[in-house]
Amino acid sequence: MIFEEFAFASTKLFSRGRKRKLLKIFSDVNGFLNASDKKILAFDIIDEKELFAFKDELKSPALKESFRRFSDKGFDLVMNYQSGFPETLKYIHEDPVALFYCGTLPEPEEKVVAMVGARRCSAYGRVMAGNIAECLAKSGYSVVSGMAYGIDAYSHRGALDGGGKTYAFLGCGLDICYPESNRTLYRDIPKGGAVFSEYAPGTQPLAAYFPDRNRLISGLSKAVCVIEAREKSGSLITADFALDQGRDVYALPGKVTDPLSCGCNRLIAQGAGIVTSPEALACELEFGPHAAELSVNQISEKTPDLAADELKVFKSFDFNAKGIDEVQDECGLTLLELLGIVSSLCQKGYLREVFLNHYVRNKI
Repeated sequence: MIFEEFAFASTKLFSRGRKRKLLKIFSDVNGFLNASDKKILAFDIIDEKELFAFKDELKSPALKESFRRFSDKGFDLVMNYQSGFPETLKYIHEDPVALFYCGTLPEPEEKVVAMVGARRCSAYGRVMAGNIAECLAKSGYSVVSGMAYGIDAYSHRGALDGGGKTYAFLGCGLDICYPESNRTLYRDIPKGGAVFSEYAPGTQPLAAYFPDRNRLISGLSKAVCVIEAREKSGSLITADFALDQGRDVYALPGKVTDPLSCGCNRLIAQGAGIVTSPEALACELEFGPHAAELSVNQISEKTPDLAADELKVFKSFDFNAKGIDEVQDECGLTLLELLGIVSSLCQKGYLREVFLNHYVRNKI
């Protein structure tokens, strides 16, 4: 990374489209800067005022200090004409001119799956996001998402738990951790994968930037998996980008009465692939839909080693919160017996109380 490339990628004097045109004509930033003013202006992409303003920026102590801080943090920059720039992002609509990043760039043939979904997700969504991402990681796939609350965060963490790589695209400058609650992920992701941003350091997380960055999440992937999404959701924007880019789209089905599943169920109705299990999704991505259909019957749910009554109670719960009274009707136990077993299952890590007397399964 050289200062001039950092300055070109960071400047707000030229739009992304005009930067792209300049690089197409002059090949790289050095070619642009070494060309005469007359030659640059002859292409009528930028005007004289903008050109001179950019040259003034190159002399700016503030920009040089920004570059120093950026480098000192171990951050880097890759231009779209350099080796290492993700190949799949070169062929999407509105392809990026440069990416600021921290971590390791994806390998050219790396298999990447995007996972997106609701920020305010359910217990079912949280567990499934983690399980699917962990399974994909163990199957040799990397996971890309947006490091947002909810499904994004659980997908990143699941991939890390599976010993895999994960990538995050921010809707702000690389030097800003947003949301702040994901600071641990922000530190952990670059240990194997990378945190990316198309935006200059210091860029605040404005609402308009997030839909725009979604094209990069889908663009880096070979397929997009939507875990939970309301009828009007940013995750559906990512799914639309994926379809425009020729990527496969999968969705996790949910209850027709659940607002968090409206978007996913609509995607399925429109032809998206159905996520029937983490293993089936990994199999379908690897070998195609027919292999996945065959494999579903071969996949058995992990059964914990529990006493008979404990196992009966455990199987009565799932990843949606259920109340003690509902489970008591199913199990035929006295309230005292049931409370004792539920307490034991919580201590062993099989169940978790999400609100008063309502529990969900933990992943095994």
